[in-house]
Amino acid sequence: MLFFSISFITVLVVALSCYSGSFYIISVLKLLFCNGGFWCSLAIFDNVSFFILIMLGVCFFYVASYIHHYFGGSISGFDLSKIVIIFVSVMAVLVTTGDFLTTLIFWEYLGVVSYFLILFYLSYLSLRASVVTVVSSRFGDVCLFFVIALSFWCGINKLAWVILFFFIILTKSASFPFISWLLEAMRAPTPVSSLVHSSTLVAAGVWFSMRYDLVFYSDNVYIIYFCILMTIFITGTCCFFFLDLKKIVALSTCNNIAWCVFYLIYGDILLSLFQLVSHGVSKCLLFMLVGDIMSGASGSQASNCIYSSPLYGPWGIFSLFSIILGLSGAPFIGVFFTKHLLLSGFSSFINFPVFLFITLCVFLSYLYSFRLCAIISNVKISVSSGTYFLCGSGVMVYLWLALNYFTGSTVDENFIGFSWVIIGTLIFQIISTLVSYFLYASVILSWWSSSLFGCDNLVEYSFELFNSLRLILGQFYYRWDKECITLLVMSSGNLGIESLKNLINILMSLLIFMLTCFYILY
Repeated sequence: MLFFSISFITVLVVALSCYSGSFYIISVLKLLFCNGGFWCSLAIFDNVSFFILIMLGVCFFYVASYIHHYFGGSISGFDLSKIVIIFVSVMAVLVTTGDFLTTLIFWEYLGVVSYFLILFYLSYLSLRASVVTVVSSRFGDVCLFFVIALSFWCGINKLAWVILFFFIILTKSASFPFISWLLEAMRAPTPVSSLVHSSTLVAAGVWFSMRYDLVFYSDNVYIIYFCILMTIFITGTCCFFFLDLKKIVALSTCNNIAWCVFYLIYGDILLSLFQLVSHGVSKCLLFMLVGDIMSGASGSQASNCIYSSPLYGPWGIFSLFSIILGLSGAPFIGVFFTKHLLLSGFSSFINFPVFLFITLCVFLSYLYSFRLCAIISNVKISVSSGTYFLCGSGVMVYLWLALNYFTGSTVDENFIGFSWVIIGTLIFQIISTLVSYFLYASVILSWWSSSLFGCDNLVEYSFELFNSLRLILGQFYYRWDKECITLLVMSSGNLGIESLKNLINILMSLLIFMLTCFYILY
């Protein structure tokens, strides 16, 4: 497909050269390949590409070994490995692109490969999940088509760009109201979730924001700002009431990716990149460890049917706790500095109600993280069926310590009022621990949380609308005129019927042609 696309563009340029000269060739090439805003080459290897490629390589190394562990060396694991290699290759090329057209081409490839990854089990639920994922992603792809089209004109209102960027970023990063597709994608094998739905596919929206300078449109970015805050609030609330372990981890992914976009909106690319890389690697490991937990419960994803991880020794529970608490921002590990820099730095230039809501979102992050720890460490649950942990992720603690030291030494922190931020965060953690311990099985707000505050209902209404339109439009595909004449001349023989059918087709074609000509002329 890429070869044919390049060949078509080459033929188009040659044809234009015969018509308008070489100056027009340069203009067309500039519009087609260099319409990324501020980028002037097809392949870009900057800090963003470098760190994302490192994250991609580390996650692929973990997943490649986990596939063999998950499938036990069967032929299914070999088949999945081939698709995963294709996916990683396409993603690696995508993050180095610097123009809209090349990004669109490889994004299409990425969507096709992810479709087959979700469809790997070949069941009805896998088919439904893959269709929901592809259709949700198409919103962003269509908007990228419009972005390429608008690149040919100058003087376009920035609001139009913001609306297009709104759909592109929110669909690719599984933000509100497009949260449902990531939860549907959890029907894929756990190794796929470890790679695709933790550090690569959902990270594409953040990468797009970094690559094409979302900060440039920050004066009209309020709609994206609102949806990002709603994503953080909804996912943090739903995480506290969901019972499906895999969906809890998926909602945590939506929550952390939304924080990445939030940092980027306020112009702090370093914090966003650190949050993205730290979350991607740690969430990949968390999916693997949770996958071993579900394997120990005979494949059950229900949190009330899992085994007690302390039965596997202290290293297993330490690995899980270090990953979960690191993602929530426990002291001096994980995303600790990003949360503190958020509360200490952004409080000086945003209004108090917004800052209070952001503080609530940070509290929800601690709340669902401690609840997940309480679920996993519960000893009043079923016993293991004999699986084992693939690896211990406790080494991530030391990696996080090094990254936090690097981050803390390179960013400028606002120390005014920093002490009360530390005290407030510690109070948050203590309250979250107590609430999670006593209310980890609560059913408050379970009805709203089960539908993701209406996001799942939006998917169901879309299915119903599609089926209704299909039934209505199906009536127009039925040729009433041909059927009536066929019934009237049934006694004329087969030759007469075929002649009348051909005559009707000719008359209908002439009628459509005349109506088209009338519309063009008048």
